[in-house]
Formats: sequence, C-alpha cells, structure tokens
Amino acid sequence: MNNSKNLIIEAKKFYIKKNFFEAKTCLLQALKDPQINKTLKMSLYILVSDVCYKINEFGNAEMYLLKYVDEDNSNSKVYNLLGNIYLKKRDYKNSERFYLESIKLDENNELALVNLAILYHNLGKQKKAISFYKKILSINPKNIGALYNLSSIDKFSINEEKIENLKNLIKEKKLDNFNIASCYFLLAEDEKKKKNFDQEIDLLLKANTFSFKNNENINNQSNEYWFNIISNKFNKIEYLQNKKILIDSKEIFPIFIIGLPRCGSTLIESIISSGKEKIENLGETNLVNWAFLNTNKDILSSSNGKKITINFDLTAKKLKDSIGNLNIKNENKKIFFSEKSLENFYYIELLLNIYPNAKFINPYRNLIDNIFAIYKQFLSNISWSHSLEDILLYIDNYLFTIDYFKQKYSDKIFSISLENFTENPKKSAMDIYKFCNLKWDEKCLEFHKRDDLFTNTASINQIRTSVQKYDKTKYDPYKKILNEYHDRFGWLNNN
Repeated sequence: MNNSKNLIIEAKKFYIKKNFFEAKTCLLQALKDPQINKTLKMSLYILVSDVCYKINEFGNAEMYLLKYVDEDNSNSKVYNLLGNIYLKKRDYKNSERFYLESIKLDENNELALVNLAILYHNLGKQKKAISFYKKILSINPKNIGALYNLSSIDKFSINEEKIENLKNLIKEKKLDNFNIASCYFLLAEDEKKKKNFDQEIDLLLKANTFSFKNNENINNQSNEYWFNIISNKFNKIEYLQNKKILIDSKEIFPIFIIGLPRCGSTLIESIISSGKEKIENLGETNLVNWAFLNTNKDILSSSNGKKITINFDLTAKKLKDSIGNLNIKNENKKIFFSEKSLENFYYIELLLNIYPNAKFINPYRNLIDNIFAIYKQFLSNISWSHSLEDILLYIDNYLFTIDYFKQKYSDKIFSISLENFTENPKKSAMDIYKFCNLKWDEKCLEFHKRDDLFTNTASINQIRTSVQKYDKTKYDPYKKILNEYHDRFGWLNNN
C-alpha cells in the first residue's frame, strides 16, 4: 500500500510537469496493488482516464471511466467526463447520452449543461441549444460565456436591460477573466450594431486583453513557440524517411486544410465531406502540433544549428496512433479524411513524410479583412489572436512559410480565394474535388442541409446556410487602425 502511495505521489509530480506518459505508467502500477482500497481505486480510475485523455488514448480513457461506473453509477461528474471522451471520438450520440445522464443525476451540473448546450449548438440543433443555454443562465446568471453563445443564435437574448447588466457586472469586478471578456465582446457587438465603431474597437481591445489573461501563462508559452521557435526553424528540420511508415500509409489519403482562421476553412471542409464519397471530417484536432511538440520540443528549443534532426519515428507513431483513435470509418481499403488544424502549414513537410498521399488546401481572403475577422471574434483558444500586433506578426510568418512550401511542393498545395469561391461556388468546389481526386457530386453544395454536420469553429452559424456572397465593404470602418503598420508590413499595401 505504501508503494502505491509513493507511485501516486510520483504520478502527480509527472502530471504537474505535463509528463503524462510517465504519470500514466505510475498510476497503472499503483492500480496493480492487491491491497488497494476501493475508494483509492475509484479515484485512480478517474486519474488514469484523465491522463489517457490528455495523450489522446480515448479508448483507454473510456475504459477506466466505465470501470468506475460499473462500481458506482451515481457520480454525475464521471458521466460528464464520459460525454467529453465520446465527443473527442466523434461519437455524438453517446456524448449526448452521457451528458444527459450526468444532468439526470445532478440537474444543476453546470459543466455538463454547458457541454450539452455547446454540443447541440455545434450540431446545428439550435432550439435545443437555446433551451440549455437559458437553463444555464437561470442557474447562474453570471455565466456570460453562455449568454455570448446564446446571443449568436438568438438575437432577442440581448436587449438594453442586458447591456446595462453587463456594464454593472464589469463594475462589480467579481467575474473571472473569461466572463469579463465575454461581457466586453457582447458590449462591442452592441456598439457595432449602433455603428459606433470607435467605441466598438475600444471594447474589443478590453475583450481581447481579458481573453488573453484568462490563460496568460499558456498563451505566453504558445506565442513563444509560434513567434520565436517553429517560425524560425520549420525550414531547418531534416526528415529521415522511414520506409515502413510510408508502406503503412499507402492507402491513407488525408486532406489537410491549412492557413488562417476566418478564411473559409470550415466552408471548404463541409463541402469536401458532403459529396458521394465518404470523407471523414475530423475538424480541428490539433494532433499534428501535439505529436510534434510532445516529441521534439526540447530538440527545437536547444538547437541553434543550420539543420535539426527530430525524432521522426516517434512523432509519426504518436500522430498515426492518435488519428487512429478518432473512430474513422472506411468502406474500402482506402482511408480518406479531412483535417483542418490551420497551423499545420508549418508541418507540411512532416506530414508528407508520414502521409505521402496527403493534399493541402489553403483557403485565403483579403488579408486586411482577415485581420479584423480574427480580432473581432472571441477566439479564446488562439494565443496570438488577442492583439492586432500579434495577428500581424503571425500572418507575416504564415505568408513566408506558405510561400516556401508552395515553391517546394507546388503540386501538393491548392490555394483558393474565399472571394472567388463565393462568386462561383460550383466551379470552385469542382476545382477542389479535382485537386483532391474526388468524384464530383453537386450535392456537396447543399452541405447546409445535412443534419449530421458538426463544427466547433467560429463559423458555426454561417455554415447552416448556403454559400453567401463576399461582403467587400464589411471591414471598411476599421481599416484606418492599421495605418501605423503599413511601413512595417509591406503586404498591407497590397490589400
């Protein structure tokens, strides 16, 4: 028993340092102790499940929580965690089922209510989403994040009384940073409706400041990586091809959608997955970045040489194993899937060495429009999206990187303008299908009619309608803000 306690102590140390694989090993050893009591064993089931979830072993994460449920089926929090696991596995029916079970056990489980509301929202089940957002607000009126989500699908949820209430909540200074950011984003939207654009920009500055503060340490670490590590070293990495990996990948045909947020990537992914051929839509998994960083972060940080040799085999194994955990169905030997973690433009060469059949689609739009489309959106999980300067720096690095890879792999990357796509959706969609070697199906343009279309991006509401014409004047009131940056970022002068 003492040995088990020591192993748990060690596991917690590893966990704090984010060494989850090592933490898992310690916890599994502790579970083998025949003298372990039931209470501790049940706690260990939850801990092991958590570390498995963090290393994308969703099957194992599920297994340990189901072991918990076999012995105790009264824990609302465990059912909520199971809902999260099934969501990751893209098993939306079971995700819904376990969230509902969690709420059945505890009708005030706010986390489960939020998760279920967001699930319905992402699936386009707006009436159900609205119902649960309202229930959340009846339990906790200070959950402004829920109000923000509700306002995007129910235009009557925000009125002058609500606006005054938001201002008072900010003055009280009792909200956490995330909910303060939510307040400011809602207030900014209200000023936009009144065409008070200067006030809107002032409120957006505050909104993004608090959004950044909500995960300040993680955001700072992430920005360090994007601005000072990968952006400077992506073209110095050597890939020692592994023939076995290439053989194992010969029947896999992934389509990676890369680029900047708010450039039409969700639209493109929806169209690709809505034709006759079954293309599994994985969404933004961030698994490439996860596998790469979890294996090579120390190598990248310490390397100052002209060439960098990474641990390619382990990176490839982690990525392929993780993608294999995502419940990808295939009707024949060939496996097709689309994935739209946009930062993957840094990993084009890595991905081609793992998946030689990979194709990359790079949607883009007017860059000035893109800057404000990012800045004005509540992108809480994108570290560099919270200031105009960071957005400009990231775009500058993106332009250099995508140009580098387009020159090197011109036959593997297809760039398409959002403006041109909306002018002629059918021709653009046909070009995409031809590039991806997919059989053309005009019904792909009716993606918005699907009842199984899931997205968790900022375009969640736009893709529920047909393709809309590009509005070239939408961001005109904001362009003067960029005047001070034109000398520093020459590409601004071309947009």
